[in-house]
Amino acid sequence: MHPLPPTLADAVRLAAEGRAALAVALDEFLDAFYSESESAGRQAMIEAEPPRLGSERDDAYVGAVGEHLARRWGLRVPAWAAGDDRDVARPWFVGRMGTGLSELLLVESPIAFRRRRIFTEAEPLRRARMPAE
Repeated sequence: MHPLPPTLADAVRLAAEGRAALAVALDEFLDAFYSESESAGRQAMIEAEPPRLGSERDDAYVGAVGEHLARRWGLRVPAWAAGDDRDVARPWFVGRMGTGLSELLLVESPIAFRRRRIFTEAEPLRRARMPAE
């Protein structure tokens, strides 16, 4: 068993190096993030800019993750996640149902995802370790 990625940048680096699928690396990072109880520790976990993966969707999703975590947990949105250079050109409806749930996803998507034209459920980064508040 390997340790959880300590930062979002580390998780994305694992994916960039082919050592983990992006979804798996992000889930492991989220487990570490949700296990951190201090705001300063959480801020440090999203502060460094993750490497680009070269996929418009993946890079936009990573930007949305960084911004959403900051907004959701009352942190400062890192400069790298606040910019407009991590978005998708065409709307992307995430999930197996995709456009079949488009109206619901248009309404529910958190701002960090919606402003990038990524449409997802209301709590897209839910994990078992996610604190109630």
